[in-house]
Amino acid sequence: MSTQINVWTHKFYTFACNWLMPLGLVILLMGLTVLPERSLYHKLFYVTIAAPTLLALLLRSRSSKAIWLNPVIITFLLFSAWALLSVNWSDTDQAFSSLLKRPLYILMLFAACALMALHNHERLAQSTLLAALLMLPITLYCLADFISSQTLDGRLVGTGALDNPLLSSHIFGFFCALWLALSMTLPARQGLPALIAAAVMGAAVLATGSRTPLLATAMTCAWLIVACWNKRAIWLMLSGAAALVALVLIHPETLSSRGLSYRPELWIKTLSKVAEQPWHGFGFDAHLTIFLADMPTYGFSEPHSFALGVLYYTGIIGLIIWLAMHALALFQCWKHKGNFMFIVCGALLVYGIGAGLTEGGGILSRPKEHWLVTWVPLALIAALSIRTQQAQSTRS
Repeated sequence: MSTQINVWTHKFYTFACNWLMPLGLVILLMGLTVLPERSLYHKLFYVTIAAPTLLALLLRSRSSKAIWLNPVIITFLLFSAWALLSVNWSDTDQAFSSLLKRPLYILMLFAACALMALHNHERLAQSTLLAALLMLPITLYCLADFISSQTLDGRLVGTGALDNPLLSSHIFGFFCALWLALSMTLPARQGLPALIAAAVMGAAVLATGSRTPLLATAMTCAWLIVACWNKRAIWLMLSGAAALVALVLIHPETLSSRGLSYRPELWIKTLSKVAEQPWHGFGFDAHLTIFLADMPTYGFSEPHSFALGVLYYTGIIGLIIWLAMHALALFQCWKHKGNFMFIVCGALLVYGIGAGLTEGGGILSRPKEHWLVTWVPLALIAALSIRTQQAQSTRS
């Protein structure tokens, strides 16, 4: 009887790591562009990643020990613990059980990527690349539809469940950074097609009218230039400068038409609130409403900065842990930059940091666009680190 149970356990574990979790990762990365509604997006995440990952961890608790020893995951657990502790002084309307699910979902993403890397590391790269390939025809369709139907001040939103150009830019920008990193790290014959794909994604980012992705892309290029530093890096530096000059000369409205979009005033007012409770913040999921002088009747519910959101909800203590988590991940990418996958994931992380400078504010949420610029890069880096450590231990 026990032998039969072991056989079925092994079959489920193998099926989950080889098929369910990879499918879930593909859906997580590009599902919002094809699915009709967000509720279905959430349900598919629960079915393909959250539930099977939790069951796999329970069935293989011994073999998953390496996951809990990874520095990035440890700091995430610390951050989540502090955020959940802060519920004690938060004015949230949500039940604690409801808030507990949010970091648990993110933890299952970390664990799913790690299990894929440990069981069959090729699946992790294949799933990410498959999502990137599937996004190409979708993005081309979005661009074609946008060009044929746009108004004078139109902004590309996208297909499926996408409903906001700014949030859509997170998805297009994520894949632009991915293809750009692949163009710098793949062999020459494969690098050119990847560069063309990056240009397609870059065009979609420009069509959304969002400017933060442009800053994030510039930061990504800087990372790739420093991490790769070769002839391609020099060409990337020259091409990036030429693209910026062309944008300023041909379409300067992209950078200047909407001014600073109230960002400085939003940040100043958020910091004035933070000053009331600087160390421990206002608590996870606390209410936040910011009224501006030019818009006295409209209240902004987020500071439009991930770092400021972390600072508001979890205080200086939470921000220190948050920054440590990103610093550890980026250090891993630099330490192992001889492995091109770390360079690619480092590019995604740097892009996410740049994208979060002037957008967002919620610290822990259910799956949505923000995950692509926050939790997905961190999860991929943690998984690669765990896989690398396992390989080194096996060789020694």
